[in-house]
Formats: sequence, C-alpha cells, structure tokens
Amino acid sequence: MGFLFSKPAPPKSREPTPAESAELDARRAKVRMTKFAKRNEGEADTLLGRAKDAARAGNKETAKRLLLVRKLKLKAVKTAWANVTKLEELVAGIETAQQQREFVSSLARGTELLEQLNEALPIDRVEDLMDRTDDALAYQAEVDALIARDMDPASAEEVDAALDAIMNEDAPAAVPAAAGADEGAVHDLPAAPTRAHDAVDLPEAPSHAVPAAREAVPA
Repeated sequence: MGFLFSKPAPPKSREPTPAESAELDARRAKVRMTKFAKRNEGEADTLLGRAKDAARAGNKETAKRLLLVRKLKLKAVKTAWANVTKLEELVAGIETAQQQREFVSSLARGTELLEQLNEALPIDRVEDLMDRTDDALAYQAEVDALIARDMDPASAEEVDAALDAIMNEDAPAAVPAAAGADEGAVHDLPAAPTRAHDAVDLPEAPSHAVPAAREAVPA
C-alpha cells in the first residue's frame, strides 16, 4: 500500500524551443560580454598607469607598447558593448530556425575572437611588456606581431598622440631668467626692417663708455 502514499512523479520538463534556446544563449553571452568589457576597462586603466611610469623613466618604446596594448583592449571593450546591444536586438528579431542557427554561430565566433585577444594579452603579464629578460623579449615580439596585425593606422595615430601628451606631462618647465637680468630687455629691441632699405633707429651708445661710437653712427 506504499504506493498510496508515494508522491506523484514530477511532470517531465519540456524541451525549450529553438527560439527559447537562442534567447537563453543570448542572455548568457550578454553576461559574459558585460564582464569582459568591465574587466578590460579596468586593465586599460592599469596599462595607462604603467605607460606613464615607463615614460617618466625615459622608456619611451616601452610606454608606447603599453599604450598600444591598451588601445587593443579598449577596442575590444567597444566591440563587447556593441555586441551586448546587438544581442538584445537580435533576440527580439529571431523568427526562423535558420536565423537562430546563424545567430548562435555568429555569436560564438565573436565571443571566441574576444576571448583569444584576452588570452593573448593577459594583464598578469604586463611586467613582461617592460622587462628585458629573454622570455619577456620573446613575449614582446608576439605582442608586437599582434599589434601589427590588429592595429589600424587611425588607432596608431591616436596612440602616438597619447604618448606625446604623456611625455609632455613631465617635460621640464622653461628655465627662468637669471637673477638681476632685465626681463623686459628682449621686448625693447628694435623691430627688424621689412625691406633692405628701411632705416632702423638704433639706441644711442652710452657716451661715457665708448665716446667715439656715437659719432660713428649715421644720423
């Protein structure tokens, strides 16, 4: 009589429809992309700080490499956030099984590419971008090849501008005038003649120092 008190078997869960599966994949991908973007934003800040340290130490080449890696990560962040938006839009428009397959395939490719970049440029190897050991130099060569492959000219120009700005942050200030010097003297010089025959009124020489000099100057 035990069967009289046994609990009824739970109903079998139904298989999700292709559209529901695609939506679930999209939600998971959105979470993954969001985490990826936020993590790389933090890593980009770290790379900027290291680039400034390298620039202050006079290691311009290292500073530039760090900024190039940072640029690649920022581009990946931009792609990730764009994918998050696209995921939300595509899920709402999925209608046919073919669209679902294409969506999932495209999603997998995009995620794989971003994860490959993250694996190639892990933040825990940032020291290897700055060291001069054999292993570090080999890694730097790999990174340089990746940069050459993925960095477009416009982004490279932006990196050069950022590097110049960093180098100028710590540029020495202009040397002040020597004590006792007449700071306004440079402004009192006569203007240069605009034509060869223009006359210039020269200042009179002191008579007590060189008395003959005054007579030598034409009126």
